Amino acid sequence: MNKLMSYLLPGFLVVAVLSLAKSFFLSPDVATAGWFVTFYFVACVVAVIIPALVYFLRTPPGISHK
Repeated sequence: MNKLMSYLLPGFLVVAVLSLAKSFFLSPDVATAGWFVTFYFVACVVAVIIPALVYFLRTPPGISHK
């Protein structure tokens, strides 16, 4: 597994857990509430974008670690 995927994998797992919880454990009233939709969007974006930013700040493009 390359280094970028090792940074992104936990974020994708968080997104998968949130999606499963939304689908199977939350009532439709909560899943469609405005606060939950906002929370879900922010959590999904943060779970994927923040690790990618950390990776690219630690390993700038053009640097080969081979």
